[in-house]
Amino acid sequence: MEKPRAMLASLGGKIKNLPKHIANQFKEEFAGETWQSLLKNNLYIILGALIYAIGTSFFTVPLNIISGGLASIAIILEGQLHGLSVDTYILLLNWFVFILSLFILGIKYSLKTLVFTIFNPLFIMLFSYIIENVSFNIDGELVYIFDISKLREIVINENLVLTPEQLNPIAYLVGAALGGAIMGCGIGFTLIGGGSSGGTDIINITAHKYLHVKVGTSSLCCDVIIMTVGFFLTNDCNLLATMVGICGSILCSIMIDVVFSSKNRSYMALIVSNKWVYLNDAINSTVGRGTTLVKAQGGYSRLDTMVIQVSFDRRDYSLLERTVHKVDPKAFMTIMKAQDVVGYGFSQQKKKNPVPQDEVDQLILKSIHEQWKEGNSSEK
Repeated sequence: MEKPRAMLASLGGKIKNLPKHIANQFKEEFAGETWQSLLKNNLYIILGALIYAIGTSFFTVPLNIISGGLASIAIILEGQLHGLSVDTYILLLNWFVFILSLFILGIKYSLKTLVFTIFNPLFIMLFSYIIENVSFNIDGELVYIFDISKLREIVINENLVLTPEQLNPIAYLVGAALGGAIMGCGIGFTLIGGGSSGGTDIINITAHKYLHVKVGTSSLCCDVIIMTVGFFLTNDCNLLATMVGICGSILCSIMIDVVFSSKNRSYMALIVSNKWVYLNDAINSTVGRGTTLVKAQGGYSRLDTMVIQVSFDRRDYSLLERTVHKVDPKAFMTIMKAQDVVGYGFSQQKKKNPVPQDEVDQLILKSIHEQWKEGNSSEK
């Protein structure tokens, strides 16, 4: 009897401490983040959920396009069970996966998916309502203008009229392309806000944690399984329909990279110059960015030198190039895109104010003049 009592007491202690544990996780997750930053990031996630819902509701769901993700699972379930609507299945699947994440991956990771999990199904339901109910009476016919699956003929001229049957293939291709691209944009904005779209990502991370499978590999396997099931159950073994879904999935991945990378305006330059002392001072005073001096040795000359490393954003690009060229036209400079630059002096907006352009040339000329004076004194 003592052992069950001890187990119950231990379980009771864990349940009692659960609110405190959750509070600590919240505090740890958001410690050091200002309310402005928190608001901005959550707005990015909400915007991502909105855009993702547009791609899902207006394009992929009405045309039953299977391209991976929870939306495709919902389409398959609706087609087989006929019990609930697709948007209801999406809502249930999102919350099921979120609860799964809460127990398997913990509170800290689940917080990243919470905002998206709340807003995305709501947006999908809103757009589904708009699609099903917004209509206009045109020439005595009730037209649902937002439903891409209900096509009307297009009159190009009196000799050329495209019937709905002729427009069906075009609608299917456009739906896959635009749906995939818009959904990718939504996920990209969600990632910019530091969130996650949840869904199959949680399954992929769970597989990585317990089965030691790479996230990219598990993501590919998950999408392949969903598309294979859709191939047999939804697409009636139609290979072309599955290939269209694959194209939509590829466009989604491309747009995630495009949107997520577009926020990155950071660069890093590595500069090799014999005049590194004056060049370093000129960069600090004119560009307003801090520098790091790295000891190096020429691979051919074997001479010791210093490499100047400086991180900067797009606005400083031309100013940095101009400054380096004026101090030392022979300087060797490599500029690379940085994935992200975080820390005091850059991401925390503590950058010095750049020197006005009319003072830039004077500072550079002063550095060159001091170098010339030092050279003359060393010759004497």
